[in-house]
Amino acid sequence: MNPPSGACVQHQAPDAVAQIRVLVVDDHALVREMLAELVSEESDLTVAGECEDGSQVVDAAARLHPDVVLMDLSMPVMDGLAATQALRAALPEPRVVVLTADGVAARSKAAAAGASALVPKGIAADALLGCVRTVALGHGGCPYCL
Repeated sequence: MNPPSGACVQHQAPDAVAQIRVLVVDDHALVREMLAELVSEESDLTVAGECEDGSQVVDAAARLHPDVVLMDLSMPVMDGLAATQALRAALPEPRVVVLTADGVAARSKAAAAGASALVPKGIAADALLGCVRTVALGHGGCPYCL
């Protein structure tokens, strides 16, 4: 599902108990779609919505109440670090998993911004989903947790 330009899309949760709600934020429509599909295939995860830019995250999180935000690091209008800082200042509850193609170079910056984990974009699907679950439950210990 591609949102209209400049808009976030809200997803309807399936009927289930104890769903981990995930907000997917990436400026590339195909990446958002792939991540949303990956999350929605899991019985304990649901896609709360999607945003195409970091500048939309605070408003979307206030409306959608995600447990975890999957946040792209590199976006043109507001990058993932600035969006994470803004989100943490406005709404401390959602945990942020920053996705990056830059490797571990951004680890200290992501931690300083308030992210819970920094994950390479090339990660295996099961490792990404495991990290989302770990972060949502407030546990540390996954190799990507900060």
